[in-house]
Order: sequence, then C-alpha cells, then structure tokens
Amino acid sequence: MPCVFCGEEKVPEGIFEAGKFFCRACSREWILEKRKNTRVKPPESHSLTNEVLLEFLSLFNTSANLDALLQNFTNLAFRKLRLPGISVMVYEPRLDRILVKSCKNRQGPALERLAFKMEIRKGEDTGPFGRCVDTCKSIYYRFAEQKHKQIKQYGRLNRVVSALCVPIHLKGEVLGLINVDYEKDDPYQAEKDRYFLELIANQFATTLKNRILFEISQTQSRNFRNLHSAALKLSSLGFKYRTEIFRVILLCLTEFSESDAYAILEKSKGSENEISVKGHFLTGNSMVPELKLNNDLKGNWEILSQKTEEIRVLDSSEISDWKRLGFGKKNIALLPVLISDETNIWILLTKNPEFLWSHEELDVLNAFAIQAGISIQNFNLFHQRAEKERLDREIEIARELQRSLLPRKVPGHVGYEFGGTMIPAIGVGGDYYDFITDPMDKETYICIGDVSGKGVPAGLVMATVRTVIHSLVRRNPGTWEIISTVNTYLYQNYFKDSLSPRFMSLTMIHWNRLGHEFQFSGGGQGNILIYRASSEQIEEIPTGGIVLGIDPNVSEFENHGKFRLDIGDFFIMGTDGIWEASDAGGDRYETERLKDCILRNRKESLPALFDKIVQDIKRFTGEQEQVDDITLVGLRRLK
Repeated sequence: MPCVFCGEEKVPEGIFEAGKFFCRACSREWILEKRKNTRVKPPESHSLTNEVLLEFLSLFNTSANLDALLQNFTNLAFRKLRLPGISVMVYEPRLDRILVKSCKNRQGPALERLAFKMEIRKGEDTGPFGRCVDTCKSIYYRFAEQKHKQIKQYGRLNRVVSALCVPIHLKGEVLGLINVDYEKDDPYQAEKDRYFLELIANQFATTLKNRILFEISQTQSRNFRNLHSAALKLSSLGFKYRTEIFRVILLCLTEFSESDAYAILEKSKGSENEISVKGHFLTGNSMVPELKLNNDLKGNWEILSQKTEEIRVLDSSEISDWKRLGFGKKNIALLPVLISDETNIWILLTKNPEFLWSHEELDVLNAFAIQAGISIQNFNLFHQRAEKERLDREIEIARELQRSLLPRKVPGHVGYEFGGTMIPAIGVGGDYYDFITDPMDKETYICIGDVSGKGVPAGLVMATVRTVIHSLVRRNPGTWEIISTVNTYLYQNYFKDSLSPRFMSLTMIHWNRLGHEFQFSGGGQGNILIYRASSEQIEEIPTGGIVLGIDPNVSEFENHGKFRLDIGDFFIMGTDGIWEASDAGGDRYETERLKDCILRNRKESLPALFDKIVQDIKRFTGEQEQVDDITLVGLRRLK
C-alpha cells in the first residue's frame, strides 16, 4: 500500500506527531490507498525510426498551446520510447530555477505528482540538470550518485538506476530539459537514444521559442503569425534536399519582410581546407519571384567569417565584396543562421538607403533565422542518422557473412570433443578460428588467427584468409606451408603498397585422426595451453614464428612442434583480446587468470568452459568497453 504523496509501495518509516503519522520520505501526513489495478509492464524495447521522428514533428506542428504541447509530447514519448519514465522541465533564467512541467512514468499518478513538486532553485546542488543548463550538452547520470535529495528520491521510487538529460535549447539558450529514465546502468543505450532525442529537442526548442515570442508580442501579431507559418513550412520539408530548405527559407522571408532582395550567403571550408562562398538569391517581385541557387561568389567575403550570433545592420559600403553582387547602394540586415567551424550561413536582406530596419522587424527576422538554422541542423542530423542506419545495416550484413564463415558445426569424432567461440568487439571482428577436415575425413586442421584492427576491414581480410586456407587444405600440406602461403598472400594484397596495411597472427595445428598426436606451426599467435588430467596442471607450449604479412619472406622463422593428448587431456588456444582485457584500473586479465579459470572449470564441457571464461573476463573488466575480439578454440580427448 503506497503513500499517495510519495508513491512508496512498502510501508515507509514514519514520524508520529500530534496524533498524526507523517511519511518520512515526503514529510506529508501518511494516507494509504489500495491499488485497484495492477500496473501493466511496459514493452521491453523500442525502435527510434524516422517514422517516429516524423510523428513527433507532426505533434509540434499541431499542439494548441504550450501546456498541451508539453503534455502531448510527454505522453507520445512515454508511449514510443517505452522507457520507465520521462519528464519535461522548463528553465526560468530570471529566477534561475528548473521546474517539472510534464511527467509520465510507470508508477502512475502518485509519483507523477511528486515529480511536479520538484523544484531546483538557485544556490542548490543542481546536479545533472544544472550541468545540462550550464554546458548546453546532454548529461547521462546515475540516481545513486546524486546529492539532491529529490532527484535521488525520484529514482528510488520509480525503481530506475540511471537517466539521460537532454537540453532543449536555441543557440545555447536553454529553454528546458527532456529527462528519460533507464532501469539499468546502460550508457550505450543512452548514447543511441541521445541522437534521436537531441534531434527532437532541437525542433521542440524551436516550437517553444516561437510560441513564447508569439504570446509576448501582441503588437507584432501579424508578423509572428507569418513567422509561425514559415516555421511550419520549414518543419514539413521532410529533410530531402538541402537546396529545398534554402528555397523555402527565401520564399518564407517574403511573408514578413519588405526587402528589395533576399539572399542566403554560405561560406564553408572543404575537405582540403579550401574556402568556398555560395549565394542563394530570390529576386524579382512577389508575383514572379526568381530563384538562383548555388551561385559561386567571387571574393573573400571576410564579413561572413565572423563568429558572432548578433544581427548586423550596416551600409553596403562596409562590405568590401558587395559590388560583386550588383545590387547598388543598400541598407543591409545580416542575420546569422548557422555558425560553426566548418560553415557560416547568413541571411542577407536589403532596403534602399532611405528606409531603415526597425527593432520590431529585426526581432521577428532573428526568430526566423533561428528557425532556419534549426531546420538546416535538422537536415544535417537527419542525414547523419540515415547514414548511420545505412552503415548499421551494412555491418549487420557483414556480421552475418562473418558468422557464416565460422564453423557451423564441429567435425564428428567419437573419442574427441571440439569447442570454439568468437565474440567481436564491435559488429564485425578480425579474429578467426576453424576446424577443416580433408575430403577423405582422415586429416583435420585446427587454426586460430587475429587480423590487425577490427570492424568491417578486418572482417574482410579474415574472410579472404579463410578462403586461402580452405583451398590449401585440399592438398594436405604441412602446417608451415600454410602459414608461409598466407604470409605471401597478406604481404602482396594487404601490406605492400597499401594505404591501410593489414597483417595477422596465426597458429595451425594438424591432426591425423587415426592417432592422438598433433603437429603445429606458429605465426606470432599466442601459446597453446594443454590441461593434463594426470597431474591436473596446465602445460604452456610456445608456438613461435612471426606476425604474417609484414615481411615477404618468413623462411628464417620456420618452426614446427608437436604434442600428444592422453585421455582426459584438452588443449585451448585464444587471441589477445583475452589476456589484454583491462579493468577500470588498467590491470590486464593476463594468462595466469585464464589458467586459473580453466582449472576451476576443467570438468565442464568445452563449450561450457568457454562460456565460463567469457563470463570471468566480463566480471574482471566490469563496465569497461570490450576493445578487442575474444576468440577461443580447443579439443578434448575423451577416450
């Protein structure tokens, strides 16, 4: 039975005073209520697709007023993001305080009422919310680490561990915050959500600012209605073409600005630091407008390089390159649209010398310039997201291809047990292991390798090396012959005259299935670990050799070795992603920890043993990101 004020589910510790019982959590008189309906468990996952993005944008364009906008946004976000809780806060700079204006969470109205009472005032330890306002950057935080008691209390009552706070801002002016909760400490998921939420927050901020300007400027109602209409037009472009954004910006300017010429000037830095200046112009009259987009402008246009976000009103004689446009003497309003290290974009409007720019007109134009800048940023973010989704799809395809190249099933042998696993650091890895049996089913080659780097490039090298090895096995070669051939292939194709050299380590083991003896050669890969059942100890055999692909001739590093397995013995090989795995303090897992783990779990089957090793590595590294592929391969003699 929860306290209706603070939402405590269990009976909270209370204080009894003057014949009344007060909840220690919220300091209110304790009233209990029975929950009539069980809470519905929210879906476990959500999909942040472009369709969801467009649904949010449609919401911004249709909300009737500010309160409805905030509540409708919260309800839609709670439903679409499928997270334990979401709230929208408003920052009041005049009073320097942050207030919760809308909230939705899985605990229901009791906790939502508590959230609405949350107020973070000036002089308090504002935690992540204050940092988000001060830095104008998204903040990921954990509730348990917060000093502000209301923030920590909310996390405890909503049974969430962490949250992501995203600023709603216009050019650094923070209007509010979007806060989403997570059931577990998951910075990776928060980073994925951040791109989507920041894109939404940018458009959200524009709508908020436009409504504020509209409400407080009654004397400019006509201009602001036109401004709002222009903002809706920009919001509905669909992010398809950049020139389409410029075209609509120029056409919208004609609705609330009496200018002789409308232009967007863009000064940008190319990939080789070359400077280009382009002009997009709207000339003619309102009945027959003439658009000229992507015009290359001559001259330096130093005025466009200024890193200012202030409107500039000046005479055309103050711009050294003005005469190149051929507009004659004018009074100019220069409005910053987007200022960054790579690109500066300005709106340029002109009037005849006898006409001046009023403050009211410039205020409206500046608001529109902010909207135009957000639309251009949205276009960039949208296409970055689309490109990221395309790359993610390509990586998924490559990952499926890589999985298909690894052994789908192990060879059958009544007296032996096989095992192998690979866990890539990112979508596609460069590690490789294989069991290859000759067509006569008499010989088996067991190999493990590690291509330099990771991701798709390393995965492609791994795939081609696998093809080379499989083609060689048909001729029943020696282990050193395979390693030497792979070295030549890598040197000729991925190292010599290559802009991105690739090399790899490799160990090859040859097993005549009629006996219990194994021959091997090494190419710079790790040692072979053999568990001896008779002594219950681990024997470590160096494989030797040199990393393959960096030297055209490795004959001087030729090496051969052999070992035998008795009943109960097994051997294991791994890649450096195991012993080089590090914890938060920088200590490595090292081979000794691997040996200890093997001894503790020596009676497990090889697949189960490999799972135990991976779990032990993850326990050791904790929250540290996996930086290299982890691969294990082995063979146990059963009888």
